[in-house]
Amino acid sequence: MTLRRTLASSTAVLFLLAALTACFGAPVQPQTPVDPGTSTYDLTGTSWTGTDSDGDFWGFEFQSDGTVGLTYNDDSYDDGTDTWNVAGGTVTITTVFDQGEVVFTGPVAEGTMNLAASYPGGSFTVTVTEQ
Repeated sequence: MTLRRTLASSTAVLFLLAALTACFGAPVQPQTPVDPGTSTYDLTGTSWTGTDSDGDFWGFEFQSDGTVGLTYNDDSYDDGTDTWNVAGGTVTITTVFDQGEVVFTGPVAEGTMNLAASYPGGSFTVTVTEQ
């Protein structure tokens, strides 16, 4: 009877080890492929310029410290209040003006980016090309 109990316990331990080993198998691959054109393109150190839907000129210089050098029409700015980041293939640029923030968002792309911009009381679009 003791032999039976030991044998049954050993079988249970082996079963649990097999079950746990199966849990640590190869990672599951994502079902949706990642588009490398929008998810891995690094904007750091690049400069982009373009005109918005209202006819205003914009320029963005993506700096390595997370700030963005900004040109708006004939004025240039380079300070810590204007920032950028990329998450999930989408760039977000936040600029600060006296009237409030202007936030640009859009998919990261090589060559040309189409950005939607919003500010207190309105919105517009801007298409910028890499310089």
